[in-house]
Amino acid sequence: MKIPIVVSSFTARLFLGLIFSSFAGFISWVFFFDGSGIDQNVYYLRQSLVIGIPVGITVSLMWWNTESSGIMMIIQAGLVCLFTICVPFLIVNFSNIDVGTTLVGPSLRVPVISLGDIFKKMLMGAVLGGNVVASLFFLYRSLFHKEI
Repeated sequence: MKIPIVVSSFTARLFLGLIFSSFAGFISWVFFFDGSGIDQNVYYLRQSLVIGIPVGITVSLMWWNTESSGIMMIIQAGLVCLFTICVPFLIVNFSNIDVGTTLVGPSLRVPVISLGDIFKKMLMGAVLGGNVVASLFFLYRSLFHKEI
């Protein structure tokens, strides 16, 4: 096992995984964003699915290892997709979302949730979380099973 090959493969996969999964999550959110007036948790879950599924598929493809068994790669892809759906949902539910106020009529202030803040937190959570999980699989398979 040559460590420089593992390091260069890891670095390339991480860089490409971050770039392409960010792009996939953004494009998916642009095309499938739905800001309809539904329950807040349902809205967060829907947006987690809209962002998490394409990010998970892209990350799985970037970290795909042809030397590993097919069942191992399917398990990895499933876990990465599950992780990229759950992490944004949990991050948005347990973090503070920027809320401003706006005037409705002459004197009524109404809270306004920042969609940009929600999107930023969800996308970053999905992209970073998915790449971390996939990289752990890669490191395990490359260091212990000698697969690059």
